Amino acid sequence: MPDPYLSTLHCLTLKQLADVEGLVAILDLDPDDVKSALERAVSDGTALAARGKYMISPAGRSALDDAYPQWFAKERSDAEIASAMDSFESGVNKQVLSLTTAWQTTEVAGERQPNDHSDTAYDDKIIDKLGTVLDRTAAILAPLIAAQPSVDRFLGRIADALTRAEDGELDYVSSVRIDSFHTVWFQMHEHILRITGRERDE
Repeated sequence: MPDPYLSTLHCLTLKQLADVEGLVAILDLDPDDVKSALERAVSDGTALAARGKYMISPAGRSALDDAYPQWFAKERSDAEIASAMDSFESGVNKQVLSLTTAWQTTEVAGERQPNDHSDTAYDDKIIDKLGTVLDRTAAILAPLIAAQPSVDRFLGRIADALTRAEDGELDYVSSVRIDSFHTVWFQMHEHILRITGRERDE
């Protein structure tokens, strides 16, 4: 990763609205570096602050857009990484989106209804499938992980969420209030899109 200032701005694009602790958790940054970077960002106008939380500003996004091509030049020109991203987008990412929908709703009389999670077997099946997809994702993204080990941290955080879901903490599948499987997956997707210079399909 580059200097703490750009790294912190980058993390703000992944979490939208975050405090220092939340930003530190994304890429295991040094808390003091993050605090200093945020102070500079607010002063520069590249971030906005309110009640202890921060969000990136249009100026911050512009600064990153200018920095990314040089920052990730090697990754963006690598054919193996491009192929890995194609496989990710057409395969495991679509599967996670589908499984998240299946987790949040069930089909009753041909219509989708909110999942009340009373059917343990149904929920367990989805959690097992998410585990299989996660294993495949690590293999698919191997070329990108080799170039950018930061990607592996997201996979570790997703695995942690999955373990908690397997232990009965069902919010760790898709809740937006915590670092659930789906929440961290979304962050990882945004992270690798910014590395590779691609746009989000959905």
